[in-house]
Amino acid sequence: MPNYSTDLKRANRPKVAERLAGAGHRRVAPLELAQWLEQKLPDIREQWARRIRESGLGQGEPWDRIIDGFTTMLVELLPPLMGPMRAEVRPIWDRCAELFGAIAAQRGLAAGEVIEELQVLRELVIRELYRDPPMGGQVPLSLREILQLNRSIDRAVTHGSVGHTDALFFQLFEKGEAKDPVSPTDLADEVLNQLSVIRSEFGSTVGKLVTTGQESTKAH
Repeated sequence: MPNYSTDLKRANRPKVAERLAGAGHRRVAPLELAQWLEQKLPDIREQWARRIRESGLGQGEPWDRIIDGFTTMLVELLPPLMGPMRAEVRPIWDRCAELFGAIAAQRGLAAGEVIEELQVLRELVIRELYRDPPMGGQVPLSLREILQLNRSIDRAVTHGSVGHTDALFFQLFEKGEAKDPVSPTDLADEVLNQLSVIRSEFGSTVGKLVTTGQESTKAH
């Protein structure tokens, strides 16, 4: 007499194996990582701003306003860099990082100190990835997305250094000119105005791409 129960189990083995193999290959998707970053933004931004202030350079008003403006804007731009619109957001990210570096020169930072401040952002994000990973850690992270995240912060470091170098270059050539020094308060107002322009450009770019359905799918 045939054993239908045994035959059924044998017939189902390939399907079960397929499901298990599929589950094993599941990785956190780019948009899932971006959503995770969105949830972590307030805490990461607060920690980053505090770490910069603790360095002792450019403390108090109006420097605190400048630091808050930059940390808010850069952290806000990070999640879209992990999604399908990263090619369009990348130039805005680069420009913001260059401005960060240029103003760091006004704050009295050396080139290495600019790099250290931007590297703190990487440290905080990686720490959160291990402390409270996306999907509760039940789904592994994709190496590709981790590399993409690191490349984005690498770009910020590079462009921050460029902005710092350019600022020092122009300061060197302006030393012999008779110019009224810019007060820290006026500098803060100008910086926040430029960040407002960058934020408007970012909102316009993202809004236009979403409404027209032209999100980029470029991998790099």
